[in-house]
Amino acid sequence: MMMNILFWLANIIIVYALLVVLITAIRKPTDIRYTFLNLFRQRRRSGVTLLAITLGGVAVFIFGGFVDYSFWALREQTIRTNLGHIQLYERGYLNSGANNSLQYTINNYDQLKNILLADPVIAANIATITGQLAFSGIISQYEQETSTFFSAVGIEPQTSLVLGSLDRIISGSDLSRVKPQQITLGSGIAHSLSAGYGDWVDMLVVNPQGGQNALSAQVRGVFQSGIKEYDDTAIKMPLHTAQRLLQTDGVSKIIIMLQQTEQTEAVLARINQLINDKKLNLETRSWNELAVFYHQVVNLFEGIFLFIKSIVSLIVVFMIGNTLMMNVIERTREIATLRALGLNQSYIGRLFVLEGIIIGIIGALLSVSFGILIASIININGIPMPPSPGYTQGYLAFVRWDQDLNLFWFSCALPLVTALLASIIPARRASKLVIAQAFRFV
Repeated sequence: MMMNILFWLANIIIVYALLVVLITAIRKPTDIRYTFLNLFRQRRRSGVTLLAITLGGVAVFIFGGFVDYSFWALREQTIRTNLGHIQLYERGYLNSGANNSLQYTINNYDQLKNILLADPVIAANIATITGQLAFSGIISQYEQETSTFFSAVGIEPQTSLVLGSLDRIISGSDLSRVKPQQITLGSGIAHSLSAGYGDWVDMLVVNPQGGQNALSAQVRGVFQSGIKEYDDTAIKMPLHTAQRLLQTDGVSKIIIMLQQTEQTEAVLARINQLINDKKLNLETRSWNELAVFYHQVVNLFEGIFLFIKSIVSLIVVFMIGNTLMMNVIERTREIATLRALGLNQSYIGRLFVLEGIIIGIIGALLSVSFGILIASIININGIPMPPSPGYTQGYLAFVRWDQDLNLFWFSCALPLVTALLASIIPARRASKLVIAQAFRFV
C-alpha cells in the first residue's frame, strides 16, 4: 500500500516538473536559457552534482537489472526443476497426500490429458504436459554396502527434454534415451551410494496397498540441478516402470509447462473453469503458490534494493540541494536586483525550481544512457557469480534491462523527483530575501 502511494506521488511530481518546463518553454523561453546559463555558471560545482546524480542513477539501473535477471533466472530454474507452471492433483492430495500420497492418485490421466489438449485456449499455450508419480523408499548398492533414503519421480522420458531441461547431466545420459529398467540419479545420492553410470542398484518401496515391492535398476546417468537438497535424494525413472513397481496405473500429479510464464494466470483460470464445467475431482496450483523458496529470495532482494535506492536518493537530494543553495548565496545581489526591478517572489522561486528540474532531467538522461552502455558491456560475457544459498553451482549474471519498464521509470524518476524536492528549500530562501538586506550582502 505504501509503495503504491509513493509511486503515485512520484508520478504526480514528474508530471508537475514536465509541465513546468513545457509551459515555461512556450510562454517564456528566455527563462529556459537564463536557467541554463545560471546553472552552469559554476561548471565545476554543477559538473560534480551531475556526476553524483549520474553515478547514483547508473548504480540503481545496473543493480536493478541485475536483481531483475536474478529473479527471472531463479523463477525459470524453479519452474523447470520438476515444478512446471501448473499442477493438477486428485482432490484431497494437498491436504493429506504429503503423508499418504499414493492414496490420492489420478487414475484417468490419459483421458484428462486429452481433455486439456482439446481445449484451444489451453493447447495453444502449452509447451508440454506430463504425468508424474512421486514416491519414496530405500535404495541400496550391495556391492559397495551402501544404502540411503530416496525421493523418486516417475516421468515420461520425452518430457524431460522440457521439464527438467536445466538439469545438467554429469555422467551418462538423460531419460529421453532410457530403457525401461534404467534410472538417473541426483549427484548427491549417487555420491552417497558410490554409484555411477552402468552400476546396478536395488530399490525397496511400499505400494498403495501397504505391501513392499523391490526393483533392481541400472544407473543410466547422473544429473545435477544445482539445488543441493534436491540432488541429495532425487531419482528419476520412466513412468511405466514406476507404476509397475508400485502396482498402480495412476499418477500423483499432472504438470503443465507453458510457452511463457506470463500466461500462467490465464491458463489456470481456463483449467479451473473446465474442472467446474465437467465436475472433475481435481484441484490446481500454480508455480507461484508452490515456489516458497523463490518468494523468500525475492522478498530479501527487494528489501536490499529498497535500502540501496533510499541511500542513493538521499545522496542525490543533498548534492543537488547543496548546489542550488550555493547558487542562492552567490547570487544574492542578483536576486535583489531582480526583485527591485519588479519580479515577484513566486517568479524568483520558480526560477530556482526550474534549475532543479533541468539538472534532474539532464541527470535522468545521462543515467539511462550510461546505464544502457555499461549494461551492454556487462552482457557481452556476464559476471561469474558464486552459488546462491542452497545451490551448488555458480552462474553467469547479466543485467536484464530491456524487459522491465519499471527499471527505466525509476532510473528517470530518481534524478528528477529528488532534484525537484531538493530545489524547494533553496527556491523558498531565494524568494524570501529582503531586498535591502540582500544589497548589503558581501
